[in-house]
Amino acid sequence: MDLVAAKKFDPRRDYYRVLGVREDASKEDVDRAYRRQARKLHPDGGGTDEAMKSLNEARDVLSDPTTRKEYDAERHPKSVAHSLSTSFDPGAASRAGTLKIPVTDPDLAGLLMGAAACFGLGIPLLLLVEMQWVFFLWPLRIMSLGALMLGVFLAHSALRVKRRKLKSVRPDYPRAILVMHELLFWVVAIGLMGSIVVLLYFP
Repeated sequence: MDLVAAKKFDPRRDYYRVLGVREDASKEDVDRAYRRQARKLHPDGGGTDEAMKSLNEARDVLSDPTTRKEYDAERHPKSVAHSLSTSFDPGAASRAGTLKIPVTDPDLAGLLMGAAACFGLGIPLLLLVEMQWVFFLWPLRIMSLGALMLGVFLAHSALRVKRRKLKSVRPDYPRAILVMHELLFWVVAIGLMGSIVVLLYFP
């Protein structure tokens, strides 16, 4: 059996528009609109059988309180109310763990985690390749070096995000300190990469 026929209405159709009434129209408004539209759409008045059929269907649905309520419910399904516990919360995942570390800045946290993941993957992989040196492992060497470079890039991006947040909160923050942060970052990054190179290639 067709589902629309079983329900006595088609939720995809706008019966209010067919009758030309508002959605809060009373039964009397529906009846008056039906009579007005019927004079225009009746085949004897120049209308068509199909138009009159649609008009009768709209009147039948909107005149019956129960059917109208079911029709409105299917046209405008109620959205699920989101409480504070179900709404998006960037810190929910970290607070759910045992460390109880709230994430106050998702962008910064994501960049730092990405950088840590790149270093955590690149350094051991590079050590493994260099300690077990075989010529055909050169793609892994390139991959590990690429992971380290990406880690430096993500860490620098995290620094830029932190600096941008700091400047938005304190527009008068001394520029000299920001420059020192930048220099310190590159000193640490170059020192770290240099240490890896020295340990691997100049033991």
